[in-house]
Formats: sequence, C-alpha cells, structure tokens
Amino acid sequence: MNDNSPHWGQRWHDEVSQVHGSNVSVARRQIFLHPSHDSEDGDPGTDWRMAGTFIKNMNILQSSGESAIEVHQFNIGGDEESGYAIYDSIKCCPCPITVITHGVAASMGSIIPQAADLRITMPSCCWMIHKGSTGIGNRPRTEARQWAKWEDYADKRMMAIYAESCQGAEMWEGKDVTSIMSSMSKMLNGRGDWFMSATEAVSYGFCDEVFE
Repeated sequence: MNDNSPHWGQRWHDEVSQVHGSNVSVARRQIFLHPSHDSEDGDPGTDWRMAGTFIKNMNILQSSGESAIEVHQFNIGGDEESGYAIYDSIKCCPCPITVITHGVAASMGSIIPQAADLRITMPSCCWMIHKGSTGIGNRPRTEARQWAKWEDYADKRMMAIYAESCQGAEMWEGKDVTSIMSSMSKMLNGRGDWFMSATEAVSYGFCDEVFE
C-alpha cells in the first residue's frame, strides 16, 4: 500500500473489516480458521459455521488466482463431519496451501492440517490426537451396530491420514504406513489423549516445521 495515497486509510479499513468480519484477506491470500465469535457456549470448536465460512473463503481465493494460500488455524477440535469438510476443501484445492497452527491443534484440529502442502506449527502450539468420543449412547441394538460400523470406519480413516502424513518422520523411521497405523493405534488405545509439544509434533511427523 502507498502511505501517501488519499485512499490508503479506506483501503486499510476495508482490509481490517474483511479479516475480522469474514476471516479472509483476499489481498494477502490468507484465511483465518477459528471458532465463531458469536457463540454463547464459549469456544464451540470445529462446527458448521467454521466449515461454511472456510469453504466460502477458499472458493473466493481459488477463483481469484492460482498462487499460494496461507491458513492460520486455532482449533480445539469438534464436529467430525465439519472438520472433514474443511479437510477436503484444502485437499482438493489446486492452489498450494500452507497451514500454520496457533495455540492448539487438538483432535479434528490436528487432522485438518494434514491436508496441506506445508504444515507449520507455532512454537507454543499444543498438539493433541485421540480417537474421539462415541455417538452410540443408549441406542437400540440395530442402530448401535450401524454406529459401531461407522465409528470403526472413522477410526481407520483417521489413522490412515495420520500414518500417511507421518511416514518418513524421525520417530517412525523405517516403518511403512501399515506399521505406523498399527503402532499409533496401540499408543492411542493406551494413552487416550496424546499430547505433544510443537517439536514433538514435528518429530512424529504431524507437522513439517516449527515457525521461527
């Protein structure tokens, strides 16, 4: 921007309004992926609002050019279907995409970055992966069996995404995807919630580098 331009102030105001109002900067090709500000329930995490806003912003940036897109994410996890809608939007985008994680990348928030071409974590970002919670509850047996089938598929899908992304990382040296899936599944069964620092997340292959 030209500081001497009489329209600089208005352009800057429009840019700030766009970022805070729509979570996107078209000029800088940046998207800000975080929970809705107007939730009355605190931080709702990944939900339909986050997914809907993100997909719209991705389509806007894709239609405006083929250069790289930068996604800044703060994500405590949340709804699985909404998360995979975001994941697919990144994975299917023809533009090179970098995801930078801030603060926390937990549960679905750790899966979404795996769709990116480059995964960067801020130094203090907390990473957490787990197998999530069940939706079976007190359902009738027929329904419960269908839920159990789906959750088995969902676990395998998640483990495949992690294993394929992590292959070649320091902590999995010499292991193929199947071996990583097996080892990772056993670790999650034993630990429940698996927390990692930024440097540990890089060592295990969940992201590529720590921001410097």
